[in-house]
Amino acid sequence: MVSQMRVMELPGVGQALRAASRPIPEPGPGEVRLRVEACGVCGSDHFLQVGGFGPRVSMPVVPGHEAAGRVDALGDGVVGWATGDQAAIYYLTTPARDPWAAGGRPNISPDVTRMGVDVDGAFAEYVLRPVEALIRPPAPVPPEVLAVLTDAVATPIHGLKRIARLAPGETLVVLGVGGLGSSAVQLGKAFGARVIAVTRSVAKQRLATRLGADAVVAAADVDPVAAVRSLTGGHGADVVIQLVGDARADEQAIAMAGPGGRVVLIGAALEPFSVRAADIFWRELSVLGSRGFVPDDIRDAIGLYLDGTLDVRHLVERVRPLAEANEALDDLVAGRVFRSVLVP
Repeated sequence: MVSQMRVMELPGVGQALRAASRPIPEPGPGEVRLRVEACGVCGSDHFLQVGGFGPRVSMPVVPGHEAAGRVDALGDGVVGWATGDQAAIYYLTTPARDPWAAGGRPNISPDVTRMGVDVDGAFAEYVLRPVEALIRPPAPVPPEVLAVLTDAVATPIHGLKRIARLAPGETLVVLGVGGLGSSAVQLGKAFGARVIAVTRSVAKQRLATRLGADAVVAAADVDPVAAVRSLTGGHGADVVIQLVGDARADEQAIAMAGPGGRVVLIGAALEPFSVRAADIFWRELSVLGSRGFVPDDIRDAIGLYLDGTLDVRHLVERVRPLAEANEALDDLVAGRVFRSVLVP
């Protein structure tokens, strides 16, 4: 019987991933072992690689948090699941009776444990998760699609629905049309907003138009702040969702917001940005952080996919074997893909 599994592990900050073998993990009480069917390659995986999560990460570590699979083995006390069941995977766990988790916000718990950062993730053939981290789709979903729904779609759902509380009839600016931004364009339309997409890439401008954007700003050719203000009658947008890992984009997002506007920061820039307090209080802006997502965001994403609201073809057009994880990261960082999906 095979007792080892293949993984791609990160040996240290700034290093390439390397192929390795690990023992196939055995589930403990309340745990489930999943056979990984697909794992998306996310900007957070590159963030881990460059040391963005800080010095406390113990390496080598197996990245990968945007994953889906099949139940392979059950630990003691697990009920309601059977081997072969399909599951989306929530990547965070918190201690028992955690107050943030009890309030429906496990993503901001100071004691959170992150799959693919604090514990080994899904750039592997198998992964262990507590049973409460499994989400059952109500109907079968292609594995590569289910994987990207857990982050590339769930993250902008969280930012738009739970943080910004985007309302029908409002104007939404999507700053950055990558994997998350392309989902945000579609979600904004699904939530009844007028959507303005801002991107430098001509290909992404075309994609944003295809996905339903009401207007597209070519940021490489014009001042994007001036363009957004022109498109909003000089006032600015009701909601700006910032999805670019660049401090300048944070400043632009705040400048694009109109009176009473909400600016949602998701793009993970490590550099500080500059803004005058007067520019915030004069317009009564809300500058909001949006960190990842919660399990209900994944459920919402699955529902929107199954009812035909979401087009995710561009997120799953590049499926690679697990051994090509480095190439997948290179493609993502270089902007050659919206997402890559690894299949063990």
